[in-house]
Amino acid sequence: EVRGLYMIFFGIISNKKDFNIIKLEIEKSIKDASIILIDKENIENLQNIKFEALIINSEINLDNKSIVFLQKICKNLKYLIVNTDKNTYVNILNNDRICIITYGLNHKCTVTASSIKEENIMIALQREIIDRYGHLMIIGEKRVKPIENLDVYGTMTIFIIKLLYLKNMQI
Repeated sequence: EVRGLYMIFFGIISNKKDFNIIKLEIEKSIKDASIILIDKENIENLQNIKFEALIINSEINLDNKSIVFLQKICKNLKYLIVNTDKNTYVNILNNDRICIITYGLNHKCTVTASSIKEENIMIALQREIIDRYGHLMIIGEKRVKPIENLDVYGTMTIFIIKLLYLKNMQI
């Protein structure tokens, strides 16, 4: 299978287990996607990659020097996707050009899980967002199947990326 000339780089701050599952699911669905785990060991080497989106799925355990590198990475982002149940870092990474999408289990998030059952999860888009093709994604709910060994936050991460990057994804 030949990948396109234009790779879409996603940076993710997450635990290793969730990262591996999310990477597999996204790269299976979005052919030109490349998902890169960001941690304090490699962040300095990643500052020249033009990430289109940064996903913060877990707490950021970075020192001040690494936070500066993270802010540099954020300068060119289209989307900052943040699990606000585990993070309060949105304010230091914010700039006017980034579309910030929050997710978590609270009613203030852009995306939340309105119902969690063993056989399915109802994921709700609570604010309109624009996907990468310029289409307006309207408020609504979608039933998704849980992914084995992945928690609800990881499932919401995958949902958001697919919503933004798959052409025919509808709520």
